[in-house]
Amino acid sequence: MTRLAILIAALVLAAGPAVAAPHLVRVVIVQRHGIRPPTQSNDALAKYADQPWPAWPVAPGLLTPHGAETVKLVGESVAAAYRRAGLLPAGGCAPAGQVSVWADNADQRTKDTGQDFADALQPGCGLTAHWSPATPRDPIFSGTNQAACAIDADKAKAVANALAASHPTDLSAPTARLQSILAPHACQGGAGTCLTASPAPSSGVIPVTSSLAEDLLLEYVDGKPMSQVGWGRASRADIIQVMAIHERAFGLIQGNTYVADRRAALMTRIILAALAGQPVSGGPQSGPDTHLLVLSGHDTNLAWMAGVFGLDWKFPDNPDATAPSTSLAFELWAAGGRQYVRPVLYYAALDQLRTLTPGQARTLPLKFADCASGPMGSCPVDTLRQRILAELPGDCGVL
Repeated sequence: MTRLAILIAALVLAAGPAVAAPHLVRVVIVQRHGIRPPTQSNDALAKYADQPWPAWPVAPGLLTPHGAETVKLVGESVAAAYRRAGLLPAGGCAPAGQVSVWADNADQRTKDTGQDFADALQPGCGLTAHWSPATPRDPIFSGTNQAACAIDADKAKAVANALAASHPTDLSAPTARLQSILAPHACQGGAGTCLTASPAPSSGVIPVTSSLAEDLLLEYVDGKPMSQVGWGRASRADIIQVMAIHERAFGLIQGNTYVADRRAALMTRIILAALAGQPVSGGPQSGPDTHLLVLSGHDTNLAWMAGVFGLDWKFPDNPDATAPSTSLAFELWAAGGRQYVRPVLYYAALDQLRTLTPGQARTLPLKFADCASGPMGSCPVDTLRQRILAELPGDCGVL
């Protein structure tokens, strides 16, 4: 053996065995439905404004045609990402059972969103979203009524108030701006509602101003002419400002882990089981052959998941952290004989929701609190599972 050959052999031995690159094993996605009108009718909302609210192409709370396109945008981006990662076939349709979509049965917007997302994930493949019968409400999305999951209203309120007190936020400027958009003269006796009568921003109560701020954002992202967005009195900058009220409210939902651990226990256990390739009861298809499970729900589901899993995020280009069509993915990766979970968000920026351009959704990788030792800032699945199950109360949400 030559000296060069001896040197090369020594270097190879010193380097040790080649380490395989991480590969994606399974994914569970929790998504919010696409853009909808306000859930209240214009007649019900009339008291808050000094002018009639704008018309929508669909009834209150339903997915709009434009909203369906935002679901498609995000769904196609998710599909492209997971084709590149080898989770989905590079071309054609995945085998039956590899992709599963389960939607909340309570609202047409979640069912339509689930089907639109299924079509985007597997175009032309006939993938069907499923949901449970109309009644009762699916406990995966709303929370189970098991005794172990019961919520003490006084304790929940005390936790919310303590959380609000520990994270004081001055919302006087956003509230004043919202007032000037909805009913500029209401506090002087004019038409509309004086919003200063709403709960104090420092309390743990979710104020009505939160949903009113979101209603303006929905007008903007559905592509309405600016003359119809806040009656022509709301600019893009105004919407970003007033959405601080909404984000404060959802921060209280996310941070109240006493409630989240109980309301979201069933969904949490389904996520953990699906990542492990285990069958689950209660509706969604899951098992060793299921590569991708999608749960089509609401912004509250995203907020609860953030609370339970110790996630926190803000988008750099959207003032709504649970914006329409936002999808939170729990990715199971394998590397070096171990498995890890990486959380990542797929979402559309504020103006991307409005214009549908660019056609590629944004991604925002996240990290679990105090657990990011794995590849790409992921958490060992056994560590995550043990930690999360220890947080859930007793038999609450047991499958």
